[in-house]
Amino acid sequence: MTKFLTLSLLLVAAISVDTKAQETQTLFSNDIDHGGFGAPVFGVTFVNGQATYLRGLRGAWVINFPGEHSVHIGLARYRTQSDFDATGWTISNISTPEMRTNYGGFELEYVNRSHRLFHYSIQTLVGSGNVRFRDRDLDLNRTSDSYFVLQPGVNLNLNITHWFRLSGGLFYRYAGGVNLEGTGDSELSGITSFVGLRFGKF
Repeated sequence: MTKFLTLSLLLVAAISVDTKAQETQTLFSNDIDHGGFGAPVFGVTFVNGQATYLRGLRGAWVINFPGEHSVHIGLARYRTQSDFDATGWTISNISTPEMRTNYGGFELEYVNRSHRLFHYSIQTLVGSGNVRFRDRDLDLNRTSDSYFVLQPGVNLNLNITHWFRLSGGLFYRYAGGVNLEGTGDSELSGITSFVGLRFGKF
């Protein structure tokens, strides 16, 4: 009886060790930390060959992986704060009008060693935008148009506190599918610099 009990205990111990060694792998383990942030964004860009102010909002889910790497998944929206003139205007009976644009979409950001005081991140936006004349009553067949946007770039981030980070970035906005008098794909595409104030749990 004693021998049988001893063998049974050894068998249970062996099974327990083997089960522990083969734990189920999952996409999100206990070692992954989660958070989120919101950020007002201010920037300068070039549209129709003119420097134009931008402002916007970002929001993202923060996923911190083991090994000092983080991913931010979120949404963003940007709009020109100042108007810009139509370019290549050919309609003689209408004075060169002012234009506005806004765009936004899905953003993905990779952050390297976010625990360090200064750290960098690589960010990309994929979405759509809208460009229109400021005066919507112009005697034209089309006064606005939608377009595709791809905006990759890089940020340098500074940890101010545990819940506040300052970021500055340089991006290139690619616009495609623009079909509106006074602008075009190349005119709406351009370099953009941003400053963002990030508040949240990182």
